[in-house]
Amino acid sequence: MESDLQIVVKGLPEDIGCAIGNAVATAVRTFKEADNEFDFRRMHRIVVTTDFAGELAELSAATASGNSITHTNEDYAVAIAKVMIIPHGDEFEIVPVINANFAAALAQEESDNFDREQFRSALHFLHHELCHVHDDNKKIDAFASDMLHTRYWGKDVYIRPLAEVCWSEYIATLLSCSTADENDVNGMMENFAEAVNRTKPLIDEEILSYRHHADLMKLLEAFGRHGEFLAKAAAYTLGYVDGLGKPLAELSKEAAEVLAGSYFESTWNSMHTALSNMLKVYPEGWKNLSIMNELVGAIESYYANMGLILSTTEDGHAYLDVPFRTETPPMT
Repeated sequence: MESDLQIVVKGLPEDIGCAIGNAVATAVRTFKEADNEFDFRRMHRIVVTTDFAGELAELSAATASGNSITHTNEDYAVAIAKVMIIPHGDEFEIVPVINANFAAALAQEESDNFDREQFRSALHFLHHELCHVHDDNKKIDAFASDMLHTRYWGKDVYIRPLAEVCWSEYIATLLSCSTADENDVNGMMENFAEAVNRTKPLIDEEILSYRHHADLMKLLEAFGRHGEFLAKAAAYTLGYVDGLGKPLAELSKEAAEVLAGSYFESTWNSMHTALSNMLKVYPEGWKNLSIMNELVGAIESYYANMGLILSTTEDGHAYLDVPFRTETPPMT
């Protein structure tokens, strides 16, 4: 671990903030001592905050894109941590941002109200976030110049960022599964199964609404909320499948039954193949962003399977075709 690592706690009384900061620092140090290969370079601070969304907005201005970084905030899931990559000239800083309410579970080991399951779950989640730090360092080593200078155009604006997120969640889950217990795995299996059941009807409903309002950006934003969640849930689930070395049916009979024969099965299979191929040469065989191409193809096909056909025009703009289908016919 970097000797200058700071745990910055915001929005809490000093004594509580100090206790949480010490607990987070201890956990980080323990993980590093347990695995010397854990790569924490470029991580000089961890921000623990009561204003998670506000902190992300503040740090977003310093990212390569300068765009506001959002987080999952739906009825079915709310994000509690995010790892940011902030460029500094030709280098980068990696900054994990953690919701203070979640991190507080790590500081209660000595309290009378100690909840062992809550503590263990929080520890696993922190492990997952630190695996993002590890992976981000490997990606920066492999293609720092691409990360600094590549700007996506046309359909890639929508497809490639999602592919990159899917890899990130897959590898972070795979690397952190040693601290997961049955509850963690079961919870993710349930999330995935529910997302498969929920997402296609939601997107079909959004497409039918689009037939009336004709706002393509509104449709794409809806897919970004719901469709992207399913792809990420699949990446998490595949991380457990490959990290634990067990097929989906062994981890969750219900999830396997929901997936089998569903609209998402082909995307699951193509994602699994692409992610497995990336893992085989990770990280030494990674040279540039073309390592993502197979996964990008899987994500583009996923958009198409959901009824959104993306392409790039000759002048570099994204073009979206929403063909009529049985479940999304023209308005009457």
